Amino acid sequence: MGALSTLKRNGWLESRKWPDGAACSLMDRLFNRMDGTYPNRWRSAFANQAAIANWREAWAEAFEEEGMTAEEVKRGIVECRKRYDWPPSLAEFLKACRPPLDYEATYLEAVEQLRRRESDSDRWSNPAVYWAAAVKVGSFDLTTSRYDQIKGRWKRALDEAINEIQEGNLPNEVPKRRIALPAPGETTVSPEEAKRRLAEIVEKFGNATRIPDGDL
Repeated sequence: MGALSTLKRNGWLESRKWPDGAACSLMDRLFNRMDGTYPNRWRSAFANQAAIANWREAWAEAFEEEGMTAEEVKRGIVECRKRYDWPPSLAEFLKACRPPLDYEATYLEAVEQLRRRESDSDRWSNPAVYWAAAVKVGSFDLTTSRYDQIKGRWKRALDEAINEIQEGNLPNEVPKRRIALPAPGETTVSPEEAKRRLAEIVEKFGNATRIPDGDL
């Protein structure tokens, strides 16, 4: 009996349809990316299909326990190319996904992304950066302060956000921007738009398995 039978449903192992027509899981995509990054060296580490299945299940379980995102794993692949000539172990890969924090760089990211959020074009490297910026510190204080004025507060806020995500007290995702509602009578929502919004709500809350967003 494989290790998968003892695990709860894991979003990293859930098969999905990709734009290129392939139907596979994020772990399958990761295997292929690592095989391309380390030709011959990666695949030769697995004696047979059972070894590949064991790798897939062990790494997926670790990703789930660590609350990894697809974006972090994608970053890990890039970091592995820079750090390792040979395929990494699980511990090495996790470190590559989450390199030591550069607090000033994350502060600059937060300032830029909070401004972009007004036009719904923000892209965050890690949900913790968003929660630290938008909730712990606040948009006004962050965007009107220089880094040397706020660096101590920013470091505490980011550390707290990371810990709270790991403990499950904050979502490990960036929420969609809330658009201010118009005054009553000023506008209406079309039936098509209302159906689309309802479908999004049903999809979000009706799926018990969290499947990480993004591609690898």
